[in-house]
Amino acid sequence: MSGICLWFAMFMALIAPIHAAEGSVAVAANFTAPMQKITQAFEQDTGHKAVLSFGSTGMLYAQIRNGAPYQILLSADADKPNELEKEGLDAPGSRFT
Repeated sequence: MSGICLWFAMFMALIAPIHAAEGSVAVAANFTAPMQKITQAFEQDTGHKAVLSFGSTGMLYAQIRNGAPYQILLSADADKPNELEKEGLDAPGSRFT
């Protein structure tokens, strides 16, 4: 497994408790190109599917606050994930940089 796929596999491990072969990932728009490549390699290596939603971190934050069912958030800044943690809208202990 390539280093990039291993990195993404760590993110996908966060959804392992639900035993899904598909995970929803909110991705800051400035990560679009790299994330598409990472996802392609991840899907090829594992057979699991990542459903990507791209947008500004602020927009993705608002969607999560309003119930969007993302399992992973790749943010362009630390502020919004910090706010989600303070609001109890993340999996405890899952946030990292």
